[in-house]
Order: sequence, then structure tokens, then C-alpha cells
Amino acid sequence: MKSLLARIAGAAFALTLSISAAPAEYFSGKTIKILVNFPAGGPSDIEARVIAQYLGKHIPGNPTVLTVNMGGGGGLIATNYMGEIVPNDSTQVSFFTWNPMTQILADPGLRVPYHKFRMIAGFKQPAVVYIRRDVKPGLKQPSDLLGSEPFIVGALAPNTHTTLRSALAFDLLGLKYRMVTGYPGLKEVELAVMKGEVQAASTSLAGYTSSIEPTMVKEGIVLPVFQYDVENPAGRFARSEALPNLPTFLDLYRRKNGANQMPSGEKWDALRLISSIMDNLYRVVLMPPNASDEAVAEMRRAFISLHSDPEFTADYTRRVGATPIILGGEQAEQVVYQLRDTDPSIAAFLARYVKELTGN
Repeated sequence: MKSLLARIAGAAFALTLSISAAPAEYFSGKTIKILVNFPAGGPSDIEARVIAQYLGKHIPGNPTVLTVNMGGGGGLIATNYMGEIVPNDSTQVSFFTWNPMTQILADPGLRVPYHKFRMIAGFKQPAVVYIRRDVKPGLKQPSDLLGSEPFIVGALAPNTHTTLRSALAFDLLGLKYRMVTGYPGLKEVELAVMKGEVQAASTSLAGYTSSIEPTMVKEGIVLPVFQYDVENPAGRFARSEALPNLPTFLDLYRRKNGANQMPSGEKWDALRLISSIMDNLYRVVLMPPNASDEAVAEMRRAFISLHSDPEFTADYTRRVGATPIILGGEQAEQVVYQLRDTDPSIAAFLARYVKELTGN
């Protein structure tokens, strides 16, 4: 755990790839498709469309950039398509909400390991857990979650990071809940919360600020209750700068157990692992394993240039609710490579935990 955080911090948020190299215009006259691995209207789609709007002008030759949605399989259908099927012309780029749990758990549904892809960039983003205010006995502030009666959580597949983080956090807080998994995307989970089919869920900052906050929060239907703690290499925890007023998981844990108390055990170790990965690399921009070095270098330069585009930054911030924080391709690779070095005992625990969630 410590080496993972240290290596991430050593590269965090630095965009070090030089953009001084002469443009090769590899993409001139071509149409680039950004593949999104969840349905239209969800958080991933919202961000991808902002990127597509501005990316072309940062690529020599100003190619057309389009977004294409391919949901299903908890995001794996599009991931496998990108890894195995796309044409060998380097015009396909992904903007994925990735699920590193599939690689950690050796899920056969992930047919191409993430470290086999060509990493272009990564986006840092926190996540928000929210719950309906009408959960008994009635919730008025985040700490009221600690005294809630049993509630139902809507989630994606059991082995996704959103599902596992929510379940681990709720378990460590000693809450009583039932997890309903299998929703194809977070937009569908959001609608289920709106209808009262489920009562709690987790989403990215983009999903929260663009959809949940202006509708369900303002209407008094749901309450944001916590974010996940951001851990630095020294083992200190803090709130995300994007959510300075929302309590963290540890804030609630200590409110219940004492100001100086810390969780321990397998569930805490697993939650820390997932958070250390996802808090640093929530979205990934990938190209297929067979993409040419020339195409990869040019696309990496484009995302570095995009990161300094004030129009993109302003539009992204308006739609997502936070300033974009982009990792360059080489830095994002450092996070992905850690998946190969996951502590086997944590991986084994998570495999058992997924079975518990599904009742197997």
C-alpha cells in the first residue's frame, strides 16, 4: 500500500511529456472516435463529450472527434472491444470509467489486462455517496446516516469499484443495508434512487454535480453523506479539494467510534487499496494495444495541450463542478502497473467478499 501511494505521489498530476516535438499530423484528415464504456447521459459520457468538443484543435490537422457509447458488462464490453476488435488504424480512443477490480480479481470477463493498453492520460476525481432523506428515521445531516434503519443500495456489478467501496464503507460503519447489483450504468442507478426503488448509491463527482445535486439534492430528495478519504504517501487522510464541505468516511467513522479511532482489518485494507487507485485515476484514456508509437505520442501531446486550454478548463469545470486534473500517460501508467503487484491476501479477501455480496 505504501509503495503504491508513494509511486503515485511521485508522479501525481505532473504532465511531463514534452510538447515541443514537431507535430506529425498523424491524424490529419481522419475522424477520431472516443469510445465511452457506459450508456449516454451518465457521468462518463458527460465528460467525454466535453473532451470531444475541444480535443480536435489540439491535434495537428484538426481532425473530427466524435463520441460513441458502448455500455454493458459493467464497462467490460467496450473494454474488450477496444483491446481485441478495433481497427488497427489508431483512430479509436477510449474514455473509460475503468474497473481495476476485474484485473485484481482475475475476472475472466476482462480479456485484455489494463497494462496491455496504450495509456494516453488519466483523470483524477473523487466519488460521492448519497442517500434518500426519507430513510427512516429521516436524515437531515450526514451524521444521521449512522443511526439509520436498514436501507437498499443500488449498484453496478458486484465486482466494480463503486459497489465494493460502498459495501466496505457501510460495513465498517456498522450499517444495515441490502445491496442490489446489476444496473447497467450509474444513470440507471440514479433513476432507481429517484423512483425509490433503492435508497442509496455512489457516483463520481461529475455525476453528482451535473445531475444529482441540481435535481435530487436541491429538491430535498437525497442527501450527500460522505466522500472517500484521500490518503497521501505519509498515511495522512484528507478531504478532496473539490468537496471541502462534505464529510469523509473517516469523519463519520470517528464520530461513531471516537475522535482518534482508525479502522483496521481486511475490509479497511481493501477499502484503502481501492481508494488509492480510484482517487488518483478515476477515468482512463486508452488506445488499443496495437496503436502505433507515433499515434500514441501525438495523442499524449494533445491531452497535455488540452489540460492547459482555458476554454476547455472553464467548460469542464462548469459541467463537472471541479477543475480537471489530468495525469499524463507515463504517470497514469504507474498507477495501472501497480495492479500486477497487488497484495495476494487482499485480492483473495476481495474475491471472498464479492461472493458474500452475491450470496454465493
